Amino acid sequence: MGAFSNYLEEKIVEHFLRNNAITPPTTVYVALFESDPGEATSGTETSYTGYARQSSAWTALDVNGQTKNTAALTFPANGNASASVTITHLALFDAASAGNRLFYAALSAPKTLSPGDVLSFAANAIVFGLD
Repeated sequence: MGAFSNYLEEKIVEHFLRNNAITPPTTVYVALFESDPGEATSGTETSYTGYARQSSAWTALDVNGQTKNTAALTFPANGNASASVTITHLALFDAASAGNRLFYAALSAPKTLSPGDVLSFAANAIVFGLD
């Protein structure tokens, strides 16, 4: 299901309750985490050799209040010489590096990437629900 970050919650209040304009991100990036990123600045974004956040696009909300990635996302292969990494969460950001966390969620099951492994998500495989 996922959750809003504190940053996004603040922007929603500013825009809808305080009548302050906000600028939407030009591009939304998916980041992989090795621990729960939470609503603020916790968690460990993976940093295996070759890793990079991936740009993404999202559907309009459906009747169930869900948005999904519109295209497949493929992350670079784990370029570590011998170290595996285990991905447990993902998060959406407004920048390719640093930036502001928007949403975050746990994977349905952790995914261990051995050296050379690639992590991909099919179109419509990443789902964020709003309630």
